[in-house]
Formats: sequence, C-alpha cells, structure tokens
Amino acid sequence: MITSLSNPLIKELRALARKKERDARGEFLVEGIQPVLCAAQNHAPLKLILVAPDLLTSAIARAFVQTQERQGARVVRVARAVFESFAERENPSGLAATVEMTPRALNALRVDADALFVALYQIGNPGNLGAILRTADAVNARGVILIGASADLYAPAVVKASRGALFTLPCVRVDTAQEFLDWARARTVQLITTSDSAAQEFWRVALRPPLALVLGNEGAGLPDALLHAGQPTRIPMSGQLDSLNLACAASVLLYEVKRQQLFSRNG
Repeated sequence: MITSLSNPLIKELRALARKKERDARGEFLVEGIQPVLCAAQNHAPLKLILVAPDLLTSAIARAFVQTQERQGARVVRVARAVFESFAERENPSGLAATVEMTPRALNALRVDADALFVALYQIGNPGNLGAILRTADAVNARGVILIGASADLYAPAVVKASRGALFTLPCVRVDTAQEFLDWARARTVQLITTSDSAAQEFWRVALRPPLALVLGNEGAGLPDALLHAGQPTRIPMSGQLDSLNLACAASVLLYEVKRQQLFSRNG
C-alpha cells in the first residue's frame, strides 16, 4: 500500500498530465470504473492498475481487479489521499490504469457499406474531442479521424469526456487534409462538410454511407479547399445565437445519419 504523496511512482503518475511526459513514456492515465473496464474488454494494453481500496466499493470492479491479479497484471494499491492526488474526477471511484498508446493507421480503418466516420480538422478543445468520441461510439461509427494539429487524443480531458469510447472505436491522426481526401476518394467515401454559411440544410441531404462527416476548428471552421471537397451543409439555427458547440453539432449530424439509415431500411 502506497501512502506517501512523494512516492516516485505517484510522481510519475501525476506527470502523465503533461503531453511531453506521455509522449516520452508512450502511455497515459485512465481513471474510472467504466473506462478502465472498457479498456480491458477491448484489449488495450494495461501496464499498471491502481486501486484505492477505501474508495473502490463496486463489486464488479473489485472482481475485475482480482481477476487481473490472477492473470499476472501489475496491481498497485494506494491510500485514498494518494489516489485523489492524481485523480481528475471529483469523488473518484478508486480505480485507474496506465495504458500504452497504440496509434492506428488511416488505411487500417474498415470501410464497408454502412461505414460512418467523423473527420475533425484542427479541433482544439479536448472536451469536445472526448464528447465526440463518445457520441461516435453511440451510433456505431467506424472511426474518428483527426486532421492536422489538434487536441491530444490522450489528454486527461479527452480520456475523461470519452467515458471509455477511446477504446471502442479507432481514432487516427493524419498530418494533412490531402492525405484524408486521398483516402476517402480511393474508398468512395462520401464527404459531408459543414459550415454555417452553406446553402443546404443537412437534413435535406441524402446521408448515405459510406460517408464521413467533416467538421472544422471551433473558431475558424473548415478551410475552403476542404469544405468544397465534399457537400457543404449547415445546421439551421432559429434562435439568436449563430452556432452550436462543436460536440453538439457532431451529435446532431451523427444521429441524422442514423435516422436516415433506419428509415431507409424500413422503407
């Protein structure tokens, strides 16, 4: 049982809040019962499991820890105050894990007749990224594609907001929009691009997979070359404000795709 806040291992865990440290070590911290169990169920490489016995009351989580120990996983128990020192969540559950980063390649994404993707151009807000991952999982999307400089996929705010979706669907990063466009063209993936100045409302567009919904940076949106590489659409706004939060906009679009798919199947 680790009880000291100055323990070297605990210092290393707190350091994982910094991108430089995550990149150097090739691992990141996941906290919470659902995210940790989701990581294990999807065969993410868990390097270390951390347990605060005073906090961990879930019978399911306790059984998970026991099973992992029997299978040879490295499990470290810490005092409540120690766990709270690196926890991102309020009222932490007492379960966390360090997970090895496993970057994926764009060409590894599975494209079939029902494939739905979200492509995000230079998204900056990690909370938005995590929330979009969670919604993409909810509609059974095939993956999320990050284009250009964007929020770090393994940042604590992304991991927290994704609620485990980080492990349920592939998320890949590409350096340039052209790399993404070449991939989509080669696989006949329809591109639905988004802009508040587009003439067409999104629900008047046939959203037929395989397709990718392409959303831009929270402030600048999509560059013209990327916007006009697909079919520009907009979400109509009836109130006094002129835009939605990016994660909300992605949710609206993703569920419209699923609605159209459902009605198409049912005639």
